Amino acid sequence: MKTMIRTMIAAVVLAVSAVTAAGARDVDSLWAQAVNEYTAENYETALAAFTSIEEAGYVSPDLYYNMGNCCYKLGHRLGLSILYYEKALKLDPSYEDAAVNLEIAREGTLDRIEAVPDFILLTWFREFRDTLSSDSWAWIALALLLTVAVMVLLFRFGRSLALRKTAFALAVVALVFMVISAAFAFNLRSAVEDSGEAVVTVPVSSVKSSPGSTDQSLFILHEGTKVSVVDSLGEWYRIELSDGRQGWMQGNDVELI
Repeated sequence: MKTMIRTMIAAVVLAVSAVTAAGARDVDSLWAQAVNEYTAENYETALAAFTSIEEAGYVSPDLYYNMGNCCYKLGHRLGLSILYYEKALKLDPSYEDAAVNLEIAREGTLDRIEAVPDFILLTWFREFRDTLSSDSWAWIALALLLTVAVMVLLFRFGRSLALRKTAFALAVVALVFMVISAAFAFNLRSAVEDSGEAVVTVPVSSVKSSPGSTDQSLFILHEGTKVSVVDSLGEWYRIELSDGRQGWMQGNDVELI
């Protein structure tokens, strides 16, 4: 009986591995096709191939970066190009090419919204945190954890007093930086999973005082503008701009980052 169960488990594992390998080959084929189409300046076809990869669940900063490039090259999809660059940076805040292209795309937007300045220490915190991706910070935290373990062993079994003192000091320093690295990793991972920001993807959208309101608009937003989503009701989102203004927008007018 045990032999039969082991055989069935092995068969299932092999089947899953085969399906995963086949899926990876399909994605590699789609990626190569998309790159070739982009090189040939067939941006619509390239975007379709990249979109198929996204729909298959194989998302990455490079994927969204290339999708943003396709939309920008098409010329009439400014909002989507900004959306995809934002998605690339959400997965990897240190992606310099995506950041540069995002700034170039933003030059084509109509809305110029002055942001309320953040507390200077919070700004420094974000800038330092965003120098690496969440995975990189996680690996650094693991390396520092290993360092702490080694230092603890040296402190416990060191033969000289000077060695034990040095090991203790290094263990404390490594522990502090390990906690900081882990906090950065979790913070960035939470930001990836949070869908609290969106980009306007229609040419013009009216922001209302209440969901479903037929009253005069509070203000107008144009394609490519980034907003924060603070609440939702049915097909409506309550949004907030970087200058503090709030209102309700139809959900079809924006795409969540």
